[in-house]
Amino acid sequence: MSKRDAFAAELARLNELRLDPTGPAAAVTLQEALAARSNLLVARAAEIIDEWELPGYEVALSAAFDRFMIDALRRDPTCAAKIAIAGALNRLEIRDADLFRRGCAHIQPEPVWGGREDTAARLRAACALGLARSDPPDVMLVLAGLLADPEADARTGAVHAIAFAARPGGAPLLWYKACIGDPEPGVLHECFTALAALEPEAGVEFVGAQARSENPAVAEAALAALGRSRLPAALPVLAAAWAELPDAALRRSALRAIAGLGDDAAFAFLFDLLANGSTREAGEALDALGLMADDERRRRKIDRARARRGDLPAAT
Repeated sequence: MSKRDAFAAELARLNELRLDPTGPAAAVTLQEALAARSNLLVARAAEIIDEWELPGYEVALSAAFDRFMIDALRRDPTCAAKIAIAGALNRLEIRDADLFRRGCAHIQPEPVWGGREDTAARLRAACALGLARSDPPDVMLVLAGLLADPEADARTGAVHAIAFAARPGGAPLLWYKACIGDPEPGVLHECFTALAALEPEAGVEFVGAQARSENPAVAEAALAALGRSRLPAALPVLAAAWAELPDAALRRSALRAIAGLGDDAAFAFLFDLLANGSTREAGEALDALGLMADDERRRRKIDRARARRGDLPAAT
């Protein structure tokens, strides 16, 4: 059997095992796969362990990680194995500060069309979370460095890890990061979301101020984060933003963020706009209320208010 055929057969066996990896022969198959030379076979085995939260593979996962950190570009192109292993170790809540610290520092530039690309950004993100769970004394120093990582995926991972760690120094780090900005609005959105979770009172006020940024992408990220917070204190902040923002698209985003809060007070605010606002305001409120219409009682109330107005499209 050729190497290609042997690889295909092993991959097919793992794919079949993925349906139920709890049988008597599964442990042997997974252990063999984790010891394989092929990074793709190791990645698939780690993914199965991750998906099924299978205990007992920690030693083999760590050994495979160490193996693929050596001559990494040749042995593990795209970091496929290392990323999957880090994900499985996180799923199993393994604390291994040394392993995760090395993963946080790993850079793997690979040739792509027109240049080179660092394929280890997602690995650094996964290892940031693992390091936060391991909670070594230097965890915040490592995560602070990742906030300045050249790759957005790694910066986002650092934000998630800082929020997970919930250490006293975490909120100031994220506050500073939010103040200096980021070229990727998604990173700022995660910063705003984490700040609202770590510092509900001051964080909501700060993120509300960012919703008035002259940069529409920053404002949009802040509004979405307030809605995602599901904090009652976010409603008056979002309502004020809706009333004061000059940009029509951002005003609609503010209403959708209010809907994201999900509670009765948010529903009441939007319903009042639907019932008593101008045609434009009612239409925008109706669009936002669509995000809250999974409740039958609310849905009937929305339909009755729309029918009473007579100036809005009929329900479809």
